Amino acid sequence: MRGAARKSVRVQIPPWAHRKMVKIRRFSISDLEKVMEIEKVSFPKPWPKSYFKKLYKKYPDDFIVVEISNKIIGYILGYKKSDGTGSIKTIAVDPSFRHQGVGKELVNFTLNKLRGKEVKEVFLHTRTKNTAASLFYKNLGFKILKTIKNYYPNGDDAYSMKLTLHFNSSLRSSI
Repeated sequence: MRGAARKSVRVQIPPWAHRKMVKIRRFSISDLEKVMEIEKVSFPKPWPKSYFKKLYKKYPDDFIVVEISNKIIGYILGYKKSDGTGSIKTIAVDPSFRHQGVGKELVNFTLNKLRGKEVKEVFLHTRTKNTAASLFYKNLGFKILKTIKNYYPNGDDAYSMKLTLHFNSSLRSSI
């Protein structure tokens, strides 16, 4: 249309995704070494490989990784429990990709999968000392339910947090 005014549309691309091949996919056992590297730099008491193998066996469709140009930069495990609620068991992002929206993308991806499974409430735990994680979850809409004393093996306390999901039956995950 000659002479018609053109509207420009602004699309915000997260810095970590700019001009790179970004993929969110199911975890594969061949991803374990990279996941362990991220785990070890992310947590004071990292889970052992055997625990990740157990989680993968139990929740193969719910263990998700994000990669850029075939390099894993983060992971999440969120699943539907037998009582119908959801749980985010673990999430971590490579330190060089933090504060760029990667964790938010992983959580939102998982929440959409859980909505597709008709989950209405999602729960998680985070260390009370981990103010960055608490703020991250609060910004995503999670609310602190209570503090659990001595929750972690080293004696750290945890916040029990909850998010109420708005159900939309048309949402279905592609993974």
